Amino acid sequence: MPELITQKVPVGISACVYSCPVRYNGKSFDALRTLGREKTDFSFTPVCPEVMAGLGVPRMPVHLTGSGQEVLAGLARVKDRRGRDVGEQLVAGSRVCLDALERAGVRAMIVKEASPSCGVFKARIGKRRTEQVEGSGVFGAMLVETGWFLIPDSALTNPLLWWDWRRRLHAWLWLTDREIARAKDLYDAWHVVKFLLQETSRPFADAMGRELAALPKNPPTEMLEAARRQMLEALRAPSTRPRIRQALWKTYKNAAKHGKLDGVEMHDLTVDSPEVTANMMRIVDELTKLERISFENDLLFGTSPVLARDARRVRAREVENDTADKPARSEKE
Repeated sequence: MPELITQKVPVGISACVYSCPVRYNGKSFDALRTLGREKTDFSFTPVCPEVMAGLGVPRMPVHLTGSGQEVLAGLARVKDRRGRDVGEQLVAGSRVCLDALERAGVRAMIVKEASPSCGVFKARIGKRRTEQVEGSGVFGAMLVETGWFLIPDSALTNPLLWWDWRRRLHAWLWLTDREIARAKDLYDAWHVVKFLLQETSRPFADAMGRELAALPKNPPTEMLEAARRQMLEALRAPSTRPRIRQALWKTYKNAAKHGKLDGVEMHDLTVDSPEVTANMMRIVDELTKLERISFENDLLFGTSPVLARDARRVRAREVENDTADKPARSEKE
C-alpha cells in the first residue's frame, strides 16, 4: 500500500505563471491550466521579486552580467536596458518574497525558468534570449539555498514531465517529515522511495543501497540525517525524458496487468506500445484518470509510492472500515 500525505500542499509560484499580469510588459501565463481539478490538491502563494523590488509594471526588462549566485556574492550585477544597476533592489525584493513564502509554510516552488530573477536551473545571462548558462537567477539562487523542492514552469506544460515531478514532490515531502530515529526507520523509508531514485539515477541508488547496508547497528543521528539528506537531494534532481518514459511504461504495464483493484474494475488501459510519442501522452492521461477514479472510490491506487489524499476522505474511510469491522449488535442488546 502507498504512503499518504493528507495535508494540502502549500506551493509557492512565480506570479507571472499564475495568471498575474506582472511581467515587464504587463502580460502573464497560466501554467496551471493543464492541471484541471488537481489544482485543488495544492495551496498556491504567488510572488514576484521584480515587483516587490519596486521596479513596477510595465518596466524595462533586466539582465544579469553573471549568475544569481554571483550577484548575491557581489561578483555580478543586474542591469536594465539603460545600463542602470538594479541589483540591490532585486535582492531586497527577493528577500521580501522569500519571507512571505516562509510565512505561508511553503517548501515547494514552481519557478519561471530562464528568468533573471526566478530561474533556477538555467539563468539568462546578458541581453539575448539564447545566452543561458548553468546557474540561477537572483531569487532562484536564494531558493536553491533553502533546500526546497523546486519545479520549473516547463514541467506543467507537458503531462509526462508533470507526472514525474509530482511523484517526486510527494515522496520528497513525505521523506522530509518522516521521523527517523534509528536505522530501521531509515531502511523502511528507503524501501518506499528507492524505486523513484533508481529511475532518476541508478548509480546513485545503487551506491545509496550499499551505504545503508554498511551502516553500524546503532548509527548516530548525524549519520541517519546525512543519508536522509542525500535521498532528498536525489529526489529534487531533474530526470531525463528517456528515463521518465521508461518509468511511465513500466508503471502502466503493471497497472494493466492487474486489471482490478479491491474487486473494482479499473479504467480501461488501451496503449500497446510506448514507441509513439502520442501514446505516452495517452498513457499519462489514462493513469491520471485511473488515479482520480480510485480516489473517488476511496481506493489507494496510484503511480507513486506516496499519494496525496484529502484528510477528510481518509478519516471517513477509516471510520467506515472501523464500523464494518465491528460485530453487529443483537436485538436484545
